[in-house]
Amino acid sequence: MGALYLASVEATGKTAICAGIGRKLLSQGRKVGFIKPVQLTETSSADGYKDATFIKEAFELSESTEMLSPVRLSRRDLWRNLTDDVEGFTQKIKQAYARISRGKDVVLMEGFSDLGVDKVATLACYTVAEALDAKVVVVLRYSSDLSPSRIAQVAEKLEQRLLGVVINFAPESRIEMVRQHMTTLFQEAGINVLGMLPEVRTLLGVSVRELAEILDGEILTCPEGTGEMVENAMLGAMTPDSGIDYFNRKGNKAAVVRGDRGDMQLAALETSTKCLIVADNLKPLPTVIYQAEDKHVPIMVVKQNTFGVIAGIEEALAKVSFHNPQKLRKFENVLDDYFDFKTLYLGLGLEA
Repeated sequence: MGALYLASVEATGKTAICAGIGRKLLSQGRKVGFIKPVQLTETSSADGYKDATFIKEAFELSESTEMLSPVRLSRRDLWRNLTDDVEGFTQKIKQAYARISRGKDVVLMEGFSDLGVDKVATLACYTVAEALDAKVVVVLRYSSDLSPSRIAQVAEKLEQRLLGVVINFAPESRIEMVRQHMTTLFQEAGINVLGMLPEVRTLLGVSVRELAEILDGEILTCPEGTGEMVENAMLGAMTPDSGIDYFNRKGNKAAVVRGDRGDMQLAALETSTKCLIVADNLKPLPTVIYQAEDKHVPIMVVKQNTFGVIAGIEEALAKVSFHNPQKLRKFENVLDDYFDFKTLYLGLGLEA
């Protein structure tokens, strides 16, 4: 049976990569398990189980989220366990892993971010991987100055346990040039690059449904369209004759328009709009509602003014979550195109 521990140097879509790899394995008929070995109690209970709940649904697992995230400790207690009581700590991890891994071909484990930066996260990676005889993949965020030195000490410590790195959020327009450069750079340092993944705009958006929850908005039309992804937000222009030209500047957007500007609401609906957000708690005119229904665009009415709505959307986009089935399906396609599954399977002792 194969065991794979995923860690990252910073927040870089580790959960998404874990989910995508697992779904690929499942599609090939393999039995896949998941465990988040340690959860820090500084994270609230609801947030703490969010990743485990998402993976549970994605993999259709029967285990409870508590079983998938079995050990909850404060940072201080985790450090003490990793240093003063490592035997007792590893025993707990092994017992939890034994329950999860029963009948599985592969178990995926999600570790901490801040690998190589935070001593607790780093020691947890070494200890858990050693205790469970797991291979390790490290996720990195692309930057123009990214180099193997970011994980040199980690790679030296893990030795053969490190299968390689995945570099996420590379510029899509230069993906091939960047891939060749980074692959050569890391291979010269003895580190495999298992994937160079592009930054895909649709994976950085939020659904209309999520926006409605954040803004406490009322959906008036086309509730079936609330699963659509919003990538941009635009505030309605002030002059009607420039409306369509203005809204055409961005696609896949939420158009935010004052409640008394039916002309601008209609203009937005003539362009690539995923959601029309009407501010000031004013219901739009019947002609606007009819046009939205004809175009299959949800209208959301909110109490805030336009600037309050824009601020809420920008905050939501900054905290974008991957916990969305539509995003997962898209990301599976990204992995098919840009991830080296053959090398991963070889490292885990699986047939390609």
